[in-house]
Amino acid sequence: MSKQLLYFNATTEEHGAELYYLPQRGTRATLIDLVPGQEGSDPTGFTALKGQVYFSAYAPGHGHELYRLSPGSSKPTLIDIERGQESSYPHNFTVYKGQLYFAATTAANGTELYRLSSESNVPTLIDINPDRSGPDPYTLGSDPKNFVTYKGGLYFTAFTEARGEELYRLSADSSKPTVIDINPGEKSSMPGIFGDFTEYRGHLYFTADTPQSGTELYRLSPGSTKPVLIDMTPGPAGSFSNYFSGFERFDGKLYFAGFSAETGTELSYLDGASRTPTIIDINQGQAYSFPTNLTAFRGSLYFTASTEEHGTELYRLPRGSTEPILIDINPGPADSAPLDLTVFKGSLYFSANSKEHGNELYRISSGKTKPTLVDINPGTDDSSPTDFATLDGRLYFTASSHDQGRELYGLSSGSQKPSVIDINPGPADSHPREYFTL
Repeated sequence: MSKQLLYFNATTEEHGAELYYLPQRGTRATLIDLVPGQEGSDPTGFTALKGQVYFSAYAPGHGHELYRLSPGSSKPTLIDIERGQESSYPHNFTVYKGQLYFAATTAANGTELYRLSSESNVPTLIDINPDRSGPDPYTLGSDPKNFVTYKGGLYFTAFTEARGEELYRLSADSSKPTVIDINPGEKSSMPGIFGDFTEYRGHLYFTADTPQSGTELYRLSPGSTKPVLIDMTPGPAGSFSNYFSGFERFDGKLYFAGFSAETGTELSYLDGASRTPTIIDINQGQAYSFPTNLTAFRGSLYFTASTEEHGTELYRLPRGSTEPILIDINPGPADSAPLDLTVFKGSLYFSANSKEHGNELYRISSGKTKPTLVDINPGTDDSSPTDFATLDGRLYFTASSHDQGRELYGLSSGSQKPSVIDINPGPADSHPREYFTL
């Protein structure tokens, strides 16, 4: 079995934004220079299909198009959807039944759905909205997005002039999606308006909007075209008009940030087939705590939430409990604002702020209430670690330091000393991003 590689996008003055890969336990990244010179190809959207990497990148004479790369190779294959200098901007890559599905734009069809097999260089167009219309003045076509596979089907949202933006289901090798019209007529229900679909206990959960109920939760059964409304706020106001944290399955329940007039937006959960969520009121009364970053880890649900007394901090909810435990990293009303909660080798890693250390990396073990600081940029200046990825027993991420700028770092389990992979040597940044392992 071949060793995995870490692929990513990074920028230097000499090469621009280009594709790089790092082997397991590697200390030096290898450049794949798609566009020689300073312009750069700016690769994005890395996705694996049958042992190969697919992504979007730019090249003079072709614009932003689809590429396929075999691991270890330095010569990607161009799959040119919009011939000539204009771009097709392929995006929203999703693998379903051994084929690659994505959205791309052409002058003839607008932004539509495409399907590509791993043996082909010619994608198949699935034209959902043949009319010269679109969801906004800047987009023509059906603009498919929010792809999710569920019970043997590919589900996604798409626009037509007759129905607005609604939910669709596509069977393998079919070119005729079935519409699931939540808001009948030409007005949109915008399913997954915040971009999150989740399967829980055999059903598909998501948000959608109607004039009668506002933006609320829905549950869809396998094969059904009639979602069930879970109306947390009866009437047209809706529960998720401005905020939704996404779903997290934990302890047999489905957790999310839910709203009620009595509690504001708080930690909520559905248990089984119930249509009545339970709310855990962290910021007592009508004040909101806005829970987010929900992450299940070793018998507890970790998340961030806000109160006037403590600011935005980390919380832990043990299995079976309805009383979250505060983990106050930056004592007082100032935020520590933990982000990017990532489980790695028996610990939970994340970034957080403090007065003494700025924005740095932290690690916490299961059941503990005091995180361990991993201080990458000593002093009060930030290292701002982001974009965590794992490869061969190491945690990789992007962070900043005075001497190396914003670069790639690797950290072994339990270590306090990350090693830097300095792509743009010296204090200049390379801004590595879009990490992907294959």
